[in-house]
Amino acid sequence: MTTARTREYPHQPNRRPQRRRRTLIISAIVIIGTLIIGVVAADRIVDYTTEQRIAESLEDYGEADVSVDGFPVLTQLAGGELDSVAITADRAQYEGVDFTDVEADLYGVPTDTSRPIGTVDATAVLSHSTLDSLAAEHSSLPESMTFTTVDGQLALKGSLLGQDLLVGIEPKAEGRRAAVDATTIRLGSAEVDVASLPSFLTSAISDIVIDLDSLPAGLELTDIEATDAGLSLRLHGSGVSLD
Repeated sequence: MTTARTREYPHQPNRRPQRRRRTLIISAIVIIGTLIIGVVAADRIVDYTTEQRIAESLEDYGEADVSVDGFPVLTQLAGGELDSVAITADRAQYEGVDFTDVEADLYGVPTDTSRPIGTVDATAVLSHSTLDSLAAEHSSLPESMTFTTVDGQLALKGSLLGQDLLVGIEPKAEGRRAAVDATTIRLGSAEVDVASLPSFLTSAISDIVIDLDSLPAGLELTDIEATDAGLSLRLHGSGVSLD
């Protein structure tokens, strides 16, 4: 008697759990990616809004471009302090003093404006006309003499006895003021070293002071340099307040 043998088929593994796991992993990646993109987008929106608000708060001083550095801004705002803010302005006025080419880097900027800024590094330029005004407030400049820059050196120009008068001066940073001392005098084609002249002849052009005490509290001059546009200032300060 012959017995029929049951045909044997190879065992087919159940692939559904593997496919389900793969689908879950892909879904999780998509969800996480979407969340990350959403957080970044939200942070960039807050970043832009914060920059606009800071620019608006500075409108009394002039039109400024503001950049809030660091990421994420959301956590900085939550902590009550921005890590770093960069501000630039072609022109600005503070306490009646006009500045040009202003660049400022602010570190540790509190969201509460009643608190001082941690550290400020800034550069700005005082034009020749602004120097004339500031010097006239604290010094007795000879009549009709004004500031200029000649061959990279700050100078006072005017006329005397019908001839052109040019006084070379050396600016020095002294805390919250710039002091300028006369170094040479050129009358027409003749040039004289100021040190060789009697003091009564040079008293009007010596010890000229550019007072910058109106600068924000905590900010001081660290360096000054003559430029074609006027006097370039470098400033630094800690615990700086704009109030």
